[in-house]
Amino acid sequence: MMRFSFIFLVIGLIGCAEEKRQNFTTLSDDGTIVISDESIEILEDIQADYDRCKKNETDDQECNQFTAEALCRFYEVDDFRSNDDYVSYRDIKDIVTLNGGTWKAIGLATEQENLVQAQDYANDAKPTIAFDPTKSNHVAIILPGEMKTSGSWGMKVPNSASFFVHKADSYINKGLSYSFTSPEGIILYAKK
Repeated sequence: MMRFSFIFLVIGLIGCAEEKRQNFTTLSDDGTIVISDESIEILEDIQADYDRCKKNETDDQECNQFTAEALCRFYEVDDFRSNDDYVSYRDIKDIVTLNGGTWKAIGLATEQENLVQAQDYANDAKPTIAFDPTKSNHVAIILPGEMKTSGSWGMKVPNSASFFVHKADSYINKGLSYSFTSPEGIILYAKK
């Protein structure tokens, strides 16, 4: 009896593992890292939901959960869920900074090596974010991909996605400088 239970447990675990997305990234024809089609589809679905929400928004903060949803669905984590809902973008900062050690600070976005490290974490399929803790609490998601040169920041920046709350705008697969006008005060975090 115990042997049969073990076999069913192993089969069940294998079945669950097959459901989990394994290919966050792929290589393009020229050898650069790009997000897989399956991963892009997830982000595009969330972006379409965000666009519909912003179009019909009656309250200024009504569409505030899309960053949390994108992080959870894209990186397959539950860190930004509360019961059956996704948390507000304002709650993300507290979750990563008061987390009991499941997230770690990479450092300030003003340092090129921190930006490189953030891109490396994302390329390893580790949830990675950038946020401004002092102004708007805006959070950008660092996505797998290649770094891009930013003229406004004067350095290379990681690939990212963002769902803005205070304006009807979002993007996928653009440099982090699209989210923040300056790297000053922006902090980078990654899940351990």
